[in-house]
Amino acid sequence: MVDVYIVVYSLLGILICLPALLLALNLLMPQITGRIETRLERTPGKSFFLGVPVTAAFLLWIAITANVPIGVVRGTAFVAAFVGMGLGTLGAAGMSRLLAKRITVLANPSSQAMNWLRGAVMYELACLFPIVGWFLFAPIVGITVLGAAVFALLGWLPRPTVSEQIVVTGNQ
Repeated sequence: MVDVYIVVYSLLGILICLPALLLALNLLMPQITGRIETRLERTPGKSFFLGVPVTAAFLLWIAITANVPIGVVRGTAFVAAFVGMGLGTLGAAGMSRLLAKRITVLANPSSQAMNWLRGAVMYELACLFPIVGWFLFAPIVGITVLGAAVFALLGWLPRPTVSEQIVVTGNQ
């Protein structure tokens, strides 16, 4: 019975801590999460299509090297998993930022940090919804945020739209 309690309370602790982690990433790395938000808002398709080979490369590397008997090579599987989860977490912080931007219109006037927290909780609960959240929403959005995180870390922002170009040239 104690084993069941350990699992249940460990999962509860993780579920409580994830929104705080996403909020902390938004506060500590606002430029990177802002670029991820921009990518997710303007070019989610390109982010998904970049995320597919990146995810496949991580999963393939982990699957191949995790079964090699040499310890150093097996350790690279751990490193690849660690880097992949880090990129995914950065992408999730950008997704919570995008959700916060969209929820600001619906929420009473409140702080930006509170809306980021709401966006993180909304993202987490959507991923936890049985069957659809586990097998449809989480993988698709996970691949997309991974691609957006790679775009953001490379510094590749989407091209400005025509209306943005007119505003920029009109102000000069």
